[in-house]
Amino acid sequence: MATVVLLLLVGACAPARIVFPAGAGVPVPDAVELWSTATEACKGAQTFSAEIRVSGSVGAERLRRVTLQGAMTRNGEIKLLAVAPAGPPIFNLAGRADRATLTLPRDRRVLVAPAADIVEALIGLRLTPADWLDLLSGCVSAKTPLDGVLIDGATIISLKDGGGRVRLRKDGTSWRIVAGERPDLLVEYLQFLGRWPSIARISSRSGAAVAVSLEMTIGQVFVNAPLAPRVFAPDTAPGLSPMTLAELRALGPMK
Repeated sequence: MATVVLLLLVGACAPARIVFPAGAGVPVPDAVELWSTATEACKGAQTFSAEIRVSGSVGAERLRRVTLQGAMTRNGEIKLLAVAPAGPPIFNLAGRADRATLTLPRDRRVLVAPAADIVEALIGLRLTPADWLDLLSGCVSAKTPLDGVLIDGATIISLKDGGGRVRLRKDGTSWRIVAGERPDLLVEYLQFLGRWPSIARISSRSGAAVAVSLEMTIGQVFVNAPLAPRVFAPDTAPGLSPMTLAELRALGPMK
């Protein structure tokens, strides 16, 4: 089994899957206005960087908490560096949506593929750089609102073009998105620090080929800060052996 798998394995309880309330509900006339208020900050995010501590499970395997140094942009750039307490990084993903490079420094392997394909092979969820930005910044999705209903006291906004739904909650005088349901995943924002989520729980939908449940603690957040091109430059260290997406999926708990 590859080094990256050994460093990620752990015994820990997976968080419970979130459930949206069912039923027709009562229409909310000002749904679009509420959604606009709740997404005012995250809609304006063009760049996002943070330290992300991830734990949970992928398939039948549970993962040790791993720290990602992450950065992503609205126009499709991404950087996810999985650091270890000592020694080389566990993995380094850098590049653009259409062409990204994953290196496994401990195993001297390298993979070049679309970013979403690599992420899916790593954690079982197909996420583009823009998806990462929307999820981590608290918007859930870039889709615009269609309508809203009140179900059992919960304000639910449906998104256009099959974009899913979001759940809003009033926090003092403002509104927040506290959960989202996309066609491919569920997300729940458990805590906030200021306007940004500080703990998010992301899981696959019921019936997914790979059951995924991840908890992300998000800190050291910088939004719309300048990011130099070198941040997204791939690792070009010599002596790396090429690998395929199939080989990456076959590593075990990340498939």
